[in-house]
Amino acid sequence: MQRIIFQLILISFFGLPLQCLAQKDDPCPNGPTWSNAWAYECYMKAQITMNKRADELAARTVAELREMSPKDKALYGPVILQSLEDAAKKMSESQVAWRAYRDQYCNAVSSYTTGSGSGTAMEECLYRTALSRVRQLRRDFPDSAGPKGHPR
Repeated sequence: MQRIIFQLILISFFGLPLQCLAQKDDPCPNGPTWSNAWAYECYMKAQITMNKRADELAARTVAELREMSPKDKALYGPVILQSLEDAAKKMSESQVAWRAYRDQYCNAVSSYTTGSGSGTAMEECLYRTALSRVRQLRRDFPDSAGPKGHPR
């Protein structure tokens, strides 16, 4: 019995900071004024913003892979320039594929959730999936994520 009480104390003591960390990324935290309609609207706005950020970041990465001054073109040569163009093309294709994945995955999540909460589940999933994509792009293409408006 004492072991169970001790474990509950540990969970409550250490679980609270983890819960606070989880809410840090949640633009629509559950609170006393929370309703399904409010959460739906909140996540809808958040996912639109985050998906736009993911698209902009991917587009900026493509543009930066393709942007070369004449001096850079002379310095790098045709092999590196072709590699950069190939990377830009693959980045564009990956964003299209990511959007298809996002939509299919979130449709599955929302169909798993029944009732009036399915719309909110869809919007929250779209937000969280886009947030993950933005973080991934920032990590994998840090030069595109920094000084032009998207803080790391």
